[in-house]
Amino acid sequence: MLNRRILRAKAMQGLYAFYKSQEANYHLALDYIEEKFTPNLNSMEPVDRQELNRKKQSSLKIFEQNFKHNSFDNLNNTENEEDTTAYQAFEKYVIQNQKDFRHFLEILINETEKIYDRYLWLLNLVNEFALFESKDPKVSNSPGGLRKNPLTSMLQKDQKVIQNLKSQAKEDPETYYQWYRSILKPDEEYQHYIQNEKSGFDADKKICIYIYKNLLFKNELFDNYMESNDISWSEDKHILKSMTVKTFKNIEPDDVGIELIQLSNNWEEDRDFFKKLFEITINNDKEYEKLIADKSQNWDIDRIAIMDKIILKMALCEMIHFPSIPVKVSINEYIELSKNFSTPKSKKFVNGILDVLSEELKTQGIIKKSGRGLIDNK
Repeated sequence: MLNRRILRAKAMQGLYAFYKSQEANYHLALDYIEEKFTPNLNSMEPVDRQELNRKKQSSLKIFEQNFKHNSFDNLNNTENEEDTTAYQAFEKYVIQNQKDFRHFLEILINETEKIYDRYLWLLNLVNEFALFESKDPKVSNSPGGLRKNPLTSMLQKDQKVIQNLKSQAKEDPETYYQWYRSILKPDEEYQHYIQNEKSGFDADKKICIYIYKNLLFKNELFDNYMESNDISWSEDKHILKSMTVKTFKNIEPDDVGIELIQLSNNWEEDRDFFKKLFEITINNDKEYEKLIADKSQNWDIDRIAIMDKIILKMALCEMIHFPSIPVKVSINEYIELSKNFSTPKSKKFVNGILDVLSEELKTQGIIKKSGRGLIDNK
């Protein structure tokens, strides 16, 4: 099941991708200026290379100066070619950033929501293995097996699992069979299970948990396939493993159906938190950058690890714009992110900056908490 810590990590990864795309867009803007003042070798008119180079260098300088101070509004409607080109380059930069912003936000939401589809798909794999059992002459006559397992029978009747399978764009029976033949069939635990005629409910439940927990999720062949077909597999793997195993653990002998795990306790609320955290962090980037720079006087702001800056900006966003989340909770969560995703020195740096900024912003009345957000803020 998703929790806020996982959502923060996903938002952080999305922000990292967005900031890297901003860097690329910046260089594309410079390339645009270069191209504008590149001599046209096909032109019949004489080319003054020195003049073109002078204009190029002038336009690049104008772009750099105004980009730094974000004052391009003054360059619109000018008849000066160097100014106009610099402004056009900046305009292209802004437009592409806006497209990337929408693109990364959409990917973040869609990929997170797809976790539930992957979960249902994973649950169905034992049904696929049961089908191969029935077609395998060396297994089909065995006393036990997944084809006789009551838990797989429940899954075969579950409408959510059925509908999910119908919506899959592509099934891969050859790969499923390869997993059955290479991962499941040679396993001693599985072989013992299929030879036991009266396994009982506990054994039926145990083998299902074992297949996911000890075989599939620990197998390189399976892992490589998932990585190549799911861009978020490395981040979502532990979530899906937990959801899948927990589903089978929760089944009791008297149950008539499978109780599926929910993506989160309140996905609408969590999605709103996720979306706002991403959007507000980007929209207040310059403000947060200044706050961090002012409190990092012993550090070169441009040399601070990009992941540290992202983590600090997210923490500022959460402390300022999410009144129901206590300040200490936010600080602790982002310290954890720094430990898991940044440099060995990041924990101390992030902790120090956030402690100072949180106290200062509370004193200034910029951080205002209410409801549950007041807990532990004294």
